[in-house]
Amino acid sequence: MEERQGWENCCLCNWEDDGQDDPHADEVWGGPNQDYSLTEARENFKKHYVMYRDRQTILNQMDKEVQTKKRLLHAFEKLKTANIESAQQIWHEIDSFEKELDDIVQSYS
Repeated sequence: MEERQGWENCCLCNWEDDGQDDPHADEVWGGPNQDYSLTEARENFKKHYVMYRDRQTILNQMDKEVQTKKRLLHAFEKLKTANIESAQQIWHEIDSFEKELDDIVQSYS
């Protein structure tokens, strides 16, 4: 996300950043995230790589989309322990994976 509370959608899980964060994670705020709490959205993502509980939405994800999300998550994990030299390369990978994911999602439209 470029900024907090910027109303951006996460390319990984589809959560729209409405400002809800950990202190209120169990609350359902409605709005762009409908009847999902941040806690439920996170749990759904851990299981299905999307914030939604709807089985059809889960099944509609292409295998390539899920694999790209897994590669993105792995890159973010690598970033946690990267040194300065390797961090730049990892950020390049992340940008590439995000573009690939965006292209996949756009192909649905």
